Amino acid sequence: MEGRGRRVLASSPENSLLIQKATGRIPHGGGKKIKENTLPYKRLVRWISEGMSLRSGHVYPVVAIEVEPKETILAPRGAQQLRVTALDEKGRQRCVTAEAEYDSNVPTIAGVDRRGNVQGGDIPGEAAILVRYMGQVTVCHVTLPRPGVQFPRPSEVNFIDKHVWNKLERLGIPPSDLADDATFLRRVFLDTIGTLPMAAEARAFLASADPNKRAKLIDQLLDRPEYADYWAMRWADLLRVDRDALTAAGAVAMTRWLRRQFDENRPYDEFVRDIVTAKGAVTAEGPAGLFKALDKADLMSRSISQLFLGVRIECAQCHHHPSEKWGRDDYVALAGFFTGVARKAGPGGETIVAGPGQDLQHPRTGKPIPTRALGASPRALADQVDRRRVLADWMTSPDNPFLALAIVNRLWAHYFGRGLIDPIDDLRATNPATNEPLLDDLARHLKEGKYDLKAFVRTVLNSRVYQLGPQTHANASDEQNFSHAMPRTLPAEVLLDAISQTTNVPEKFNGWPEGVRAIQLWDNRMPSYFLKLFGRPVRASVCECERSNEPSIAQALHQMNAPEIAAKIHSRRGTARKLADSDKTPTAIIDDLYLGLLARMPTRVDREVMLDLFRETGTNRRAAVEDVLWTLLNTKEFVYNH
Repeated sequence: MEGRGRRVLASSPENSLLIQKATGRIPHGGGKKIKENTLPYKRLVRWISEGMSLRSGHVYPVVAIEVEPKETILAPRGAQQLRVTALDEKGRQRCVTAEAEYDSNVPTIAGVDRRGNVQGGDIPGEAAILVRYMGQVTVCHVTLPRPGVQFPRPSEVNFIDKHVWNKLERLGIPPSDLADDATFLRRVFLDTIGTLPMAAEARAFLASADPNKRAKLIDQLLDRPEYADYWAMRWADLLRVDRDALTAAGAVAMTRWLRRQFDENRPYDEFVRDIVTAKGAVTAEGPAGLFKALDKADLMSRSISQLFLGVRIECAQCHHHPSEKWGRDDYVALAGFFTGVARKAGPGGETIVAGPGQDLQHPRTGKPIPTRALGASPRALADQVDRRRVLADWMTSPDNPFLALAIVNRLWAHYFGRGLIDPIDDLRATNPATNEPLLDDLARHLKEGKYDLKAFVRTVLNSRVYQLGPQTHANASDEQNFSHAMPRTLPAEVLLDAISQTTNVPEKFNGWPEGVRAIQLWDNRMPSYFLKLFGRPVRASVCECERSNEPSIAQALHQMNAPEIAAKIHSRRGTARKLADSDKTPTAIIDDLYLGLLARMPTRVDREVMLDLFRETGTNRRAAVEDVLWTLLNTKEFVYNH
């Protein structure tokens, strides 16, 4: 009856306008539109959304679509008309170019209109044109090279350089020169340990003639305690270490566990396994707190999927994923791994326990869906005490297609300001990497290194690509191929620590001893107008996007006028008073301030401008030093990582 009912409904004239609206075609002439929210209306919308093709009064599922061409190279301002063909279960084909939907992931490089006409822009690069029709998706890859550009191929330090140079050469985009020592020094400190170099450290590095000083510095930074502090903070954001959700004791326990993982350089696959299978007291040192913050099986599964696999499976919660192969069956099947997770009250607080669990029912049909991982076959789980162990085995197996790709893309985005796949936690065929050979080799390198994150980061930081300068020339418009460094705003905690360090006045946090830095805080609810204003996340999701990195007028005004920052500048114990009371010349004072805040020596013009402040204040040497310090704190060079 189901099939007959579909044929009758599809062939009914009264539904033709609804069908036209949903498919772009009129199957049987005119007719009046059925009322919305009626049972026939809902059935028809569901059948269309599930990929049914209306043809001759019958309904045939569309099983695939094809786009021609699959790849194309356009000249600047060039055009290309796409052709889309739908294939149904009978093997029949029909042109659906006028009915398909189109979207470009980089419209500035190549846009597309509703009829599938691709229009190239002036910016060289690559774009993916997503084509969608009746639940099926495919992609056309568009390349816009810059013609007639000589490519001076730089030297290569490792495989990262080779892949990036190959891509830039293909597109005709020349890379920038290497960053100078000062730019590299400040960048690698902020990226790796979330901390500025001290003036003495900057002076020593700039004066060194050792040809291997950059590689040696990288090794030193990876062994510093601030590395564990900084990365524990970043992962506490992702793992929802929220004081209000976990209690203070729970947040402290999980933060301590995270810091120990990075201090000991725990292999990433073991780190993931411990989190996925976590259980025990929430207040005990460990990752069990995550399953207190995530209180439902489907919330657990989609959070784990997004965070560690880079798959936003929640898009399939109510319907087929609009731009991926995942459907409601996949969503329900993955959630089945977490049905045995529960919380029990104990004398020391809540405890996470794991039982056998059970398969979940499809929300529409009511039929049980066998538990399985994404793209995998169902497994026998009847004898499993904790189903999550089976999922963890699959996630950390060498054949898993997601785990290594997701973490290397996440790390790449941190160190370069943009992922090879963007957004960083949205890995799918319709959102391809800007450099797929590089992404694949990065994942291979991580696996061959047994998921050693420090070794992986060491490879990235030693590459010539990472050490390119921010100065641009013919590559100024490139934002996706890493031909030059892209300036990035400092995270809220890092910026606050930088202000405290350079003024030599620690921030005072309520209930914490003096000298504790913002990147060391476990309490994400610690009252701080500065941290809130500059984008500290509330840790309500596992998405990196929760941290705000967009600068604002309010931030700039606070930086210039906040009484708390002014108090640090004018403090009797601060940098300005210490330098003013020293026997150093104004030139030496200016040099010290530039080294401490910007990790470089002032240029001749910089020095002359700042010496004018000393001349203007006359005998008030302290006011001059404070003016120089305030000026540098409010430069873009200070608040950005270059």
